[in-house]
Amino acid sequence: MGAIGQPGWMARLLLAVSAAQLMAACASPPPRAAPLSSAVSASVEPLVSAHEFSGAVALMRGDQLVYARGFGQASHDPAVAFGPHTPSDGGSLAKTFTAAGLWWLVHEGRLKMDSAVQAIVPEYPHAGVTVAQLLAHSNGLAPDYGIFDEHFAPGQPRTTEALLRIAGQTMPAPAFDPGTRFEYTNLGYDAAALIIERITGQPYDGFVRDRFFRPHGMASSFARPPHFADWPVPRTRGYRFHDGRWQDHDAYDDEAFLGASNLIFSATDLARWGHAWAHARVLPAQAERAGRARPLIGGRPSAINGLSWYCAPEGRQCHYTGSLNGFHAWVYWDRDRHESAALVSNSAIPAWALIPLQRGLVDLLAGRPATPQSPVVEALTQLPKAARSTVAGRYFAQGLGRVDLRWTGQQLQVQPEGGLQLDAYPVSGSVFYVPGLDWFIGFSRGADAGDDPRPAQLHVRSMYLQADATRVAD
Repeated sequence: MGAIGQPGWMARLLLAVSAAQLMAACASPPPRAAPLSSAVSASVEPLVSAHEFSGAVALMRGDQLVYARGFGQASHDPAVAFGPHTPSDGGSLAKTFTAAGLWWLVHEGRLKMDSAVQAIVPEYPHAGVTVAQLLAHSNGLAPDYGIFDEHFAPGQPRTTEALLRIAGQTMPAPAFDPGTRFEYTNLGYDAAALIIERITGQPYDGFVRDRFFRPHGMASSFARPPHFADWPVPRTRGYRFHDGRWQDHDAYDDEAFLGASNLIFSATDLARWGHAWAHARVLPAQAERAGRARPLIGGRPSAINGLSWYCAPEGRQCHYTGSLNGFHAWVYWDRDRHESAALVSNSAIPAWALIPLQRGLVDLLAGRPATPQSPVVEALTQLPKAARSTVAGRYFAQGLGRVDLRWTGQQLQVQPEGGLQLDAYPVSGSVFYVPGLDWFIGFSRGADAGDDPRPAQLHVRSMYLQADATRVAD
């Protein structure tokens, strides 16, 4: 991968050349790098041909949109081509807007992060939980919307107020003491959007439109209507390629909750969102400084800062993603280079191809060659639930340190050295995703595994880290 993280996370390459080679290099100038547009298209088109990507990519440098192109179809029936201005489901990228909105209100003296949520939103089920704990995913709410399905009839809009009332009936107490552990929860950010509404007296969609979409030129962005029947036509649909054809892998109807998700963006609009952060134009400087601190959870820092961004160690390069069924959205920004990169997709991109695609776009925008897909994908071990206990143990790699994996009987948990213990979720038969780190992880047995069923290596891929760790004694 290109060097967008710390040098300790990449192998150092030493080049030894003879005097004759140096003279030859001086005699004939090196070949010119391919233009950015050609290089980016060449990196994306193989995924398109393999039925792994349809969507759009947009890149900005300074104040210029230097690349914007769509690939494939936004809808197959009716047939609608995907373009750089095509709106698509942004998933969890909505959280970056919700967090920024709360810090605006703190800056204006209308909100305190240590305020009790229930004092502002009486529907909130648990007393004593603070606004800061909502933003830090340390509140003990239900982590998944699926538990609410039985409480709604088909066609009934699911509002945040209704979800919170049901959460109070089914979970009279938080799942853990708030502030003591991390558990990624969408409902917490939906509740945060209600805080914005109750304090401002303005609907959440109007708030983000006035504070963020309009000031930063995000002309194609909007909050989704609850019902697909009310959607602006045509709607970008989610798909996956299976059994030789594109099949529906779409969003869900009747969703009337906002804050954690359900904002719709084009690739160009997300690039402008990243551009605004790269130039420090989103929040007043004092509000941004306060928000960019990493929350402490049980005395350990979260990898997600208070503005809902994952950042490189120095905090100058940041990104966030959103995924739902066939949809994926991503935005990255670099404050030192004043660059931003974004993509949206509706094609269920394979997990192990996603990080090389995102990192490759950053590399190409910065003038570095994009690194090809890692060959380790072919050796990843398939891990049905019955075999997941075999990955438990300790792994180590230089630049990564120790990583402990535990199997509870139901859940795989990951804890990097000095970090939080986090849940990992399967996204394919061989790859897990770790929210709270934005890691994809897989395992391989190694050449000398013999009869040992346990994987010998842990493979970690993320925006700022590529590591292949070896199992060690506890």
